Amino acid sequence: MPAAESTSQPDVSFIVAACNVAPYIETAVRSALLQKDVTVEVIVVDDGSSDGTADQVAALAEADPRVILIRRETTAGPAVARNEALARATGAWLAILDGDDLVTPERSRRLIDLAEAGSADLVADNFERVDIDGYPTGKTMIPAGEQPYCFMVGVAGFIKANITFDRTRLCLGAIKPMFRTRFVRSHAINYRSDLPIGEDYHICLACLRDGARFLVTSHSCYKYRVRDGSQSWRLNEEHVERLLRAHAEAGIEGRFDGDKDVARAARLYVSALEKTREFVRIVAQAKQGKVAQALCAALSRPRVWPFVARFGAEAIAKRVWRPA
Repeated sequence: MPAAESTSQPDVSFIVAACNVAPYIETAVRSALLQKDVTVEVIVVDDGSSDGTADQVAALAEADPRVILIRRETTAGPAVARNEALARATGAWLAILDGDDLVTPERSRRLIDLAEAGSADLVADNFERVDIDGYPTGKTMIPAGEQPYCFMVGVAGFIKANITFDRTRLCLGAIKPMFRTRFVRSHAINYRSDLPIGEDYHICLACLRDGARFLVTSHSCYKYRVRDGSQSWRLNEEHVERLLRAHAEAGIEGRFDGDKDVARAARLYVSALEKTREFVRIVAQAKQGKVAQALCAALSRPRVWPFVARFGAEAIAKRVWRPA
């Protein structure tokens, strides 16, 4: 990512990958523009939308020079879109914002102050789930606690907080961090464009691998909109294969050779993905109408029984009884 020269560098560059989010994109962009006590630019990459998303952003850009629109003719996924925005960004900090989410006005200033106080290169807040109309659901990514708190995230802790289908109370899988631009560029870190899922996890892991300090606060200033048509993924076998390959290529165990906590976390992460691969294969068989084959596979693999009990039993039962 080439660094951009500017005589008036913004404090924050918001990176927005947007695909068919016309009902929400204006709210997302305006929430970034309304940040208090910081200067911002908002770079929106329209990822081949067909619903007028790009036209809405173009109108916002015409009215406010802080909004920059990059149009893609074809859809390539959020990782590719964000990399295009990262290449254009001029801010001291890079903030990830999805096109159907929003942030509170104090978020950027609060996170920058926290990062500077803790000498952090990555900083993130809790996120709160909101419904389709933007109203709070009361559910957050990490427990809010009676009093606000913050904590440092290391490599082992971050891996453990991203184990597939884990029941831990600390889950950082969908975290939307702010990155110190100088750190990201000095280590040539980008999103992995070959990952349709898990790209947020892997860019954060790459930063931690290269020595970044990562602080997270329990304040909920990022609002994650829960909706049926979102870019949130449904796992399939190819997704899991790519995640396993990305983990191997990250070379975490080799970089932290001798660190027992990292080694154990990596083993748990890989084992969970391998079990997930078996589970999604069984689910795919059931969806294809191969019910007997799916049931046989499930019964012969005890390690996927918790996944079947938690996610698959009802779906498989429906397919058993429907033909009957």
